Amino acid sequence: MFECTVSDITPLRIPKVYRVRSICSDLEFEIELHEDVVEAPRVNSKITIEITSNREECLKHRFCAHGYVVSNTQLGDIYRVVISLHGFLVVVKSKQKLELNEMDHVYLGASFT
Repeated sequence: MFECTVSDITPLRIPKVYRVRSICSDLEFEIELHEDVVEAPRVNSKITIEITSNREECLKHRFCAHGYVVSNTQLGDIYRVVISLHGFLVVVKSKQKLELNEMDHVYLGASFT
């Protein structure tokens, strides 16, 4: 589980879809969300993010979705994992390799405060 701070919210070209960029202690998340499902958080608000294989753990969060890891690459000294939540993308950037492999089925839970 990662405790993060929302650093930026960007509206996308698709109506009602926005990207939340958040910074954690050693990770950066970019999560695409639809405003009919999750109201956009405020910049500097807190967000808790959990990537798990356990559906019940995910359902404890305000937002829960499942999808697949579609990419796990290293760009310079940064590891980047891309998760597709049925078309909505989650990008995780870290200086350490994450234990996620391509085509892993994962749940992403997020709670906003």
